[in-house]
Amino acid sequence: MSALLNDVRFGFRMLGKNPGFSLIAVLVLGLGVGANTAVFSVVNALLLKPLPGADSGTALMGLFSKDTKRPDRYRPFSYPNYVDIREGVTTFSSIAAQDIALAGVTEGEITRRALVFPVSANYFDALGVTPARGRAFTLDEERPGRPSLVAIVSDAYWRRKGADPEIVGKTVRINSRLFTVIGIAPRGFSGTSAVVAPEFWVPLGAAVVVKNDFFSESDGAVPGSRAAHEMLLLGRLRPGVTNDAAERELAQLAARLAEAFPAENRDQTIVAAPLPRIGLSTSPSDDNQLVAVSAVLLAMSAVVLLVACLNLANMLLARGTARRREIAIRLSLGASRAAVVRQLLVEGFILALCGGALGILLAYGATVTFIQSVAPLTPMPIDISTSPDWRVMVATLLFAALATMAFALGPAWQVTRPGVAADLREQPSDQRGRRARMFGARNLLLASQMALSLALLVVGALFVRGAIKAADATPGFSFDRGLLAEVDPSLAAYSPARSAAAHRGLLARLRSVPGVEAVSMASLVPFGSVSEDCRVERTLGATDVAGSQKQRARVSTARTIISGDYFRSLGLKVVRGREFTRDEAEGLVARRVAVIDEPLAERLFSARGENPIGQYLRVALREPGQYEEPLEIVGVVPGLRDSLFDHRPVPHLYVPFALKTRSWMNYHIRVAGGGPGAAAMLQTVRREIRAFDERLPVLSLTTLGGFADRSVFLWVFRSAARIFTAFGLAALILALVGIYGVNAYVVARRTREIGIRMALGATARDVVRLILRDAAIVSLAGIGVGLGLAVALGTVVSSMLYEVSAADPLALTVAPLLLGASALLASYIPARRATRIAPVTALRHD
Repeated sequence: MSALLNDVRFGFRMLGKNPGFSLIAVLVLGLGVGANTAVFSVVNALLLKPLPGADSGTALMGLFSKDTKRPDRYRPFSYPNYVDIREGVTTFSSIAAQDIALAGVTEGEITRRALVFPVSANYFDALGVTPARGRAFTLDEERPGRPSLVAIVSDAYWRRKGADPEIVGKTVRINSRLFTVIGIAPRGFSGTSAVVAPEFWVPLGAAVVVKNDFFSESDGAVPGSRAAHEMLLLGRLRPGVTNDAAERELAQLAARLAEAFPAENRDQTIVAAPLPRIGLSTSPSDDNQLVAVSAVLLAMSAVVLLVACLNLANMLLARGTARRREIAIRLSLGASRAAVVRQLLVEGFILALCGGALGILLAYGATVTFIQSVAPLTPMPIDISTSPDWRVMVATLLFAALATMAFALGPAWQVTRPGVAADLREQPSDQRGRRARMFGARNLLLASQMALSLALLVVGALFVRGAIKAADATPGFSFDRGLLAEVDPSLAAYSPARSAAAHRGLLARLRSVPGVEAVSMASLVPFGSVSEDCRVERTLGATDVAGSQKQRARVSTARTIISGDYFRSLGLKVVRGREFTRDEAEGLVARRVAVIDEPLAERLFSARGENPIGQYLRVALREPGQYEEPLEIVGVVPGLRDSLFDHRPVPHLYVPFALKTRSWMNYHIRVAGGGPGAAAMLQTVRREIRAFDERLPVLSLTTLGGFADRSVFLWVFRSAARIFTAFGLAALILALVGIYGVNAYVVARRTREIGIRMALGATARDVVRLILRDAAIVSLAGIGVGLGLAVALGTVVSSMLYEVSAADPLALTVAPLLLGASALLASYIPARRATRIAPVTALRHD
């Protein structure tokens, strides 16, 4: 131990004698280790860090209601079914329920959207946590029928409001109703998800107050009834109980429920599966996709660390060669080779630890910035805790240890090889032949750095190309001259009837604004973060009922609720038939009509070459064999893409607002002038909305182009481009530092040779050309290998690219030119400096 402590002290002294070298080495390692620590911090938060209560020793499972006739179909649970399951199983120590709501929270004059979880009384207990202050909910507060207006707030909300120690007992206004705060959730608690974090928990009985049609799953059933399927269930297995035993009991219970309540539970069984760490779903799911993305990111960051290690290995080789006389003296005085190697490794580990400390700081700043960039893009708050914990610290220490072995062991072994007498006599000038120099360890390391850096640069360029193309993408209509406003009267406690009346009145007012060409409403916006799907099939006519024909082919389609003038406000022309009249779309008595797009028309009617106009289709409900009343098709419109991930238009069904009213609607406003004129109309539209009804919550008001620019899908591509470009640029910087450092060292070693050449008549240009020629050969070798690696790596990540090939010519041209030019510049600077030494001075150099 004393020998190791002596090595540590000696290592600090040696590094202190060379502060320039030490600083560069720490910065290089900080970039390499920081990239890995940043990625690992996110992976740790999403996949590894236990959620509060998850480490209580028993498994936490999700319960799912599965259709036995359609095994791929799942649905939520009703409250009566939940109570029967909770009281009828013995394999689970507790079973809890939760619902999801996006409610309006009023703070002063502003009403904003917030995520609220209605939960059962035993929710916190089932998850193994207790409120940090106050109490949990009671069974009386849980029961539907008489809403108990109480809430538990998240720790993040409490701190954002000033960490008031007296908050318990105070009120918060949710959907215009005052809820009494009875507790504060533990710090970092977000329920079963590592990503989605509610601001408030309310008892199940208050779900009817906080929920609107944003997350409606009940198909019009009475809230709290056995037909209202709205809840997700989770349970904790008893110690020693296997998943198979639990599923057998759940299947038996499901059979009893189907027998007792056939109308609501026919063809349903109950299965249990581990809960995913991201997302909240009515069906079993896993985190495999996230694991795959995490693996790619960790691999890319590992390449950055490898480039840093190659860089440091080259620098230590150069420094070690300069110290060979010192090392030879120590060996000649009796020091063992193992002792010298150990001391050199200790020096390397000190550098790695300092680089790791810098890396943690860089990683924390990078991850905080990354998480903050996500928050404004989703309707639900994102809460990912990336603060360093012991896993991040251990991982960083491991990265530092691996880096030490990667960059320090080889040079240490190289400079302590046998040959003490020769090293004592060695002059610093490089007397090796040109072939030996070209294929030496330093040049091989340089070529490897360039190859890896080029691979990352090309992949970064591929993602940048994809992000640029994604930014220019449209759903199928132009964003120019379009404004978009999100309005949800239910957040101000408007009843469904009053919400519908408010929407009709606001439509009429906005249509009368000067400079507005068309105004319409839609429940969904292409390239938005919310979608609604349904299954449709063609039918005989308006009187056709379920079961009157053989099974028909069903088509999964996006369903959008719209008002009149919708297609005119988007600048789309009807291909066949017509769009809805204002009376059909917004009248108090709605006709059962529909407009479909060309992709849906092709799926339903192209086989027989029929005209869709005048034909009928119907929408399947969640219950097997149940359908909405048939709809008459009155128009066909061009197809649209719902998201950037759609390579072509997808089927759409459009139904009138009067037929299926929604509270949360998006207003499409087409103005007379595009560009700055459209942006100038935003304040006018805001004033008109407030003048119509100042209580109406306007959740957002922007241009269509601004809405698309903040799309979560575009953010995905842009973030990927930033991440991989950052990896590529970090690798490029590291490689250039290595190239400059090694060439500066080589030029210094060849100063005597350069002096002889210049004394014999060589010009400065000849000397520069000589050094650049050697650098160009190494660069070309690295670029050649790097292009092969780039194509291979691009193929691996091709599924994440947007309309860009892994062999994109532009990326495969620009990145090598950038790297090659930078490498030659890094070689030119020391070469040019060498020509400024007088030949006489160079000849005396030793």
